[in-house]
Amino acid sequence: MKNTLTRMRTAKISLACSILAATLAIGAPASAFSDLKGHAAEAKINALHQEGILNGVTSDKFAPKSSLTYAQGVQFMVSGLKLAPQQPSGKKASDYFDNVKNTAWYASAFLKAKESGLSLERSVDPNAVMTRVQFAQLLLQALQNKGDFAYTEMYANITDGGKLSPAEMNSLQILINTGLVTLEKNNTFRPNEAVTRAEAAVLVYDAAKFVKEVIMMDENISAPSTTYDAAVTLDKAAAGVNKATVTVSNLPNPGYGLVIERIEFGADKTAVIYFKVTSPKPGSMNPQVISAGTAVTYLPEGYTAVAQATPGSATSAASRVTK
Repeated sequence: MKNTLTRMRTAKISLACSILAATLAIGAPASAFSDLKGHAAEAKINALHQEGILNGVTSDKFAPKSSLTYAQGVQFMVSGLKLAPQQPSGKKASDYFDNVKNTAWYASAFLKAKESGLSLERSVDPNAVMTRVQFAQLLLQALQNKGDFAYTEMYANITDGGKLSPAEMNSLQILINTGLVTLEKNNTFRPNEAVTRAEAAVLVYDAAKFVKEVIMMDENISAPSTTYDAAVTLDKAAAGVNKATVTVSNLPNPGYGLVIERIEFGADKTAVIYFKVTSPKPGSMNPQVISAGTAVTYLPEGYTAVAQATPGSATSAASRVTK
């Protein structure tokens, strides 16, 4: 009889343990990828995977240290930031790209990326490896597609950025000022090294959070359309770099702000700095006096600059250089 009771208790304990294990498994799912255990990016990558934004290279391997291809990178961005053109053209991916087949798993992502304003070249190879600066530049374009955003204008000295194009340097400066990109030891970025799958995933996760917490919060705050008196002052910031200060002198009151949206570099060494005036925060009290607003960006030495409001606002612009 004693042995029978012992066996019954053992069976009950085993059953209870099985139920508890099943409950824990459902309530706290294990890491989606076995090669991410203990990785610094584990939580962010798993979160993106659970949302269906990215997958591993196999069902249980993410390959965090592997180089990212253009196909993977474009898919990460389009899915993570939910890029979609407001007015689809009806075209196919092959209409824009020579090496993207319409039946490829990444074809839809390339089409959405192109029609959302990402500067992907017609000859892009989906299987080619992306560099860190290439990924960063496209990521900034994806962010700008989602809406306007403000950021501090501090110039970061990127010690290994000497061979970057003006557009690449400008993209990195913006991403650094938003906090989405952090320089490494001795202010290095390793721009021309391949971006890893883990690095790209973290950037997409942080960018998606930035869209939700910053861009989407401010998307309805805009200034009334008017004619703005804008001027650009250029001052030497560092070797080969000028600081460009855009000043709009006829804002309705001190609550209005100024945001630089993008820069277009012309072949004639003229940079067009596009800006937007933002409205005061809801509920803020501001004296009704005409005021000025400023915003700062950086240009390669040798460029002149003009300021222009984004489409929909008229602007008078001027440029002057201060040595």
